Amino acid sequence: MDISKALRKQKKSIKRFWLSMGFIFFILPTTVLLNRTFSFFIILYLFIIEILIIVALIVRTHKDTLKFKYDNKLRIQNGLFRGKYYIDCEKVVFVHCIGEEDFKILIILRSRLRNKNIKMLDSKFFEKYAISKGLRISATLNNLEKKYYYIIINRGGYKKYELIDTIYRYCVKARFTGEAIEKIKEYRSK
Repeated sequence: MDISKALRKQKKSIKRFWLSMGFIFFILPTTVLLNRTFSFFIILYLFIIEILIIVALIVRTHKDTLKFKYDNKLRIQNGLFRGKYYIDCEKVVFVHCIGEEDFKILIILRSRLRNKNIKMLDSKFFEKYAISKGLRISATLNNLEKKYYYIIINRGGYKKYELIDTIYRYCVKARFTGEAIEKIKEYRSK
């Protein structure tokens, strides 16, 4: 699969969605005005539909937003409402990809860097990811008595391929699982 072509298709799909929703958003009130049917039921129905269109636009934009930039620190924005992450690449310990097509990126860090959105490794994490997915994180991490933190990036679609390649390029001390290496190979084999 050609990732750059898939990225272009994803961007076009987002544009088509915005155009169609915008068209519906403006056509419905126009048709009500042109027909001059101003009953309470129609106005209420129109209002509910307009609100649902706005909610659909916000949800889709939230799902497709993944912005990242590297300038001495990796800055990642995962969705509209999720926090922004500032990651020092020296602190990245472990990187793993969960899933096949629409995968998640799991990043384990040594420190939090004054970011409240980065969660600490605990027993819930090991139950949810390490044990169920068959990961051997405890063998990868040198000393489990130290505090480790993690981030899961699950938004952005095909932009995650670019992100994991950027992480691979700049976080040289991190260990990558086989799944993460496979995703990087898919991205680089254009």
